Amino acid sequence: MSATIVNAAPMGVLQGIQDLSTRQLLPEAEVLPTHLPKIFFYAQKGPLDPQLVVGDSLTQMYGSASFDVRQPWATHATVLLNTINAQGNSIMGQRVQPADAAPPATIRILLDVLPTLVPIYQRNTDGSIKLDSSGNPVPTSPATTAPGYKVKWVVEAIPLQPDGSSGFNQGVQGPGDQVDPLTQTQSTRYPVWDFVVSSFGAYGNNQALRIWAPTTKSVQPIDPSLLGQGIYPIRMACYARPNASTTPTAVQTMDARQYVDCCLVPGTIDLNTDAEMYAGDVFLQAYTNITDPTLPPLYGPFGQMAIYDEEIELLVDMFYSAEKPFINAFSDFTGHGNEQYLFNMLSGVSSSNVPYTSYQIVTGVANSARLTDNTNLFAVGGSDGTMNETLFADLVTNELVEYANPNSVLQDIARYPESIFYDSGFPIATKQAIVNFIALRKDTAIVLATHDVLQPQLNSSQESALATALLTFCQMYPESDTFGTGVVRALIMGRSGTLLNSQYKKPLPLSIELASKAANYMGAGTGSWKTVNNFDQAPGSQITMFTNVNVTFTPDTVRNKDWANGLNWVDSFSRRSLYFPALKTVVGNDTSVLTSFFTMLGCVELEKVGERARRQFSGTSSLTPGQLVSGVNKFIIDNTTGRFGGRFTIIPAAYISAQDDKRGYSWTCPIKIYAANMKTVATLSIESYRIEDLPK
Repeated sequence: MSATIVNAAPMGVLQGIQDLSTRQLLPEAEVLPTHLPKIFFYAQKGPLDPQLVVGDSLTQMYGSASFDVRQPWATHATVLLNTINAQGNSIMGQRVQPADAAPPATIRILLDVLPTLVPIYQRNTDGSIKLDSSGNPVPTSPATTAPGYKVKWVVEAIPLQPDGSSGFNQGVQGPGDQVDPLTQTQSTRYPVWDFVVSSFGAYGNNQALRIWAPTTKSVQPIDPSLLGQGIYPIRMACYARPNASTTPTAVQTMDARQYVDCCLVPGTIDLNTDAEMYAGDVFLQAYTNITDPTLPPLYGPFGQMAIYDEEIELLVDMFYSAEKPFINAFSDFTGHGNEQYLFNMLSGVSSSNVPYTSYQIVTGVANSARLTDNTNLFAVGGSDGTMNETLFADLVTNELVEYANPNSVLQDIARYPESIFYDSGFPIATKQAIVNFIALRKDTAIVLATHDVLQPQLNSSQESALATALLTFCQMYPESDTFGTGVVRALIMGRSGTLLNSQYKKPLPLSIELASKAANYMGAGTGSWKTVNNFDQAPGSQITMFTNVNVTFTPDTVRNKDWANGLNWVDSFSRRSLYFPALKTVVGNDTSVLTSFFTMLGCVELEKVGERARRQFSGTSSLTPGQLVSGVNKFIIDNTTGRFGGRFTIIPAAYISAQDDKRGYSWTCPIKIYAANMKTVATLSIESYRIEDLPK
């Protein structure tokens, strides 16, 4: 605090530094590709809510085996996903769950405790128990006993509650399976830990835990300073294996550790480092990042953990009281104060690795487990459920219906920024449901296909008939009742064939080639279209991914009908190659620039830009109407300039209408897009002249 001037006494008044160099930091805007497909799929693991993923983040979240078309998770959508991902195009991916899949695999760790008289054994000078030539403990002579406990660690699946709900964190004391032969006293089982794998699937059965108590003899010895803080530290680690016949390996934490140092005392802070130590605060968090927006989401092997604190407190009180009479130079106890949490009930030894006298762990019998640094405790009970393309279609249909629900979170454009959905070969019921994708959101588009992977390939007349049905589905959702605009944001892709260089053997629709070309052209994370990959003319328009296409020639009379019904097809480009002669939306007026697939997707992106502008300026009260209009227009210009490879001219024209002025809280913002008409028809004639008529 600076001095106060009260009179003319000589002094200096030092007021410190005023920092005028700071600036308000703006968060870096998330840049998304124009072409951002929504794709549903089966997967080995991973969350069920939509995720923005590409490349490593895709395989890390869902498992690389999920995208191998020879694995049980593969469907035609897997092929689509792999095709788009290969172009480096992000996707909004969503895993679907079979109806008969089991809940995630689980682990419950219990301690079976039998109060009994335990034998006392002879000790060596280092405190260890003396063994005979057969390796058995040597009793005292004469044999003596002491009141104590024989305990057994038990690992099992978390049972369901009687009403069928999850039993997680609902464990209670129950009868054990140990019996005192003299008193017939039966043991009691105490729940200690519950763990739930982070996602459903058989993969969960290959996730394991290691929990142990280090000592001074451990490879990584105990930190003795923690004992001085009244706790016995433990270590916890996650291990995983590809399958049941392989050896598990350590799963590294977020900061590349192979285990987590922690304890079982709630609220514990390591006084040396000021770090949290309670397992409930640090274990799962060490493997998981789903809250930090600066890093890709990372789901750890286990998603839930419950520690039965009251049971642990009861147990360590019991065990410490029984061990008190046997405190010696090798113990961690003094016999005074609250020392019960210094008791190591995991392995029954002191920090110097000397076994307790009154506490004996039973191993090598039925239902027994060990808690050591090399013992894997595997989760159990996970299953993938029944997976096939018929059931997959039903699951996707149910998900797509949500897009027509005005109360669904899928209407949150900022959180779910997907822009397009491709039909990769769904049955007709799912094709009809796909149209829901454009029902309410104006920033989305669909590509429907005539092919169904569950059915034989169609001939040209069958495709024409189906195109009529698909167009009817699309017409359920006109673009704008305000402006009287019919359906725009849909394209119907005809034809199917064999995908080259793929282990997926069924015929697939050519919508997959269209998706690949669009991903290569419009899928950059910068949000800018790559002019070099433009495919509205040769050579980009040529078919390079398919062979054995079902229909390669469309007569003039048929193509006129198909064109009117919105069906797109392929033509021969040369004797041995095909191409897309046009990519037409379902817009019926051929003079409209909106017949172009490219212009339509440009408008989809402008819807998103306009919504971002609304979010940017929503709530402002510091700007005049003129400043607001100027700011909105500048924002849109900044977010569209250079984005479309020179294909369009974009002019925002925000203004305050008369009604806006009366309301005082709104503005109006048309965004003008100037685009060229799609050129599809050439009139050709040959004119013959005499050579002498050639102009000189």
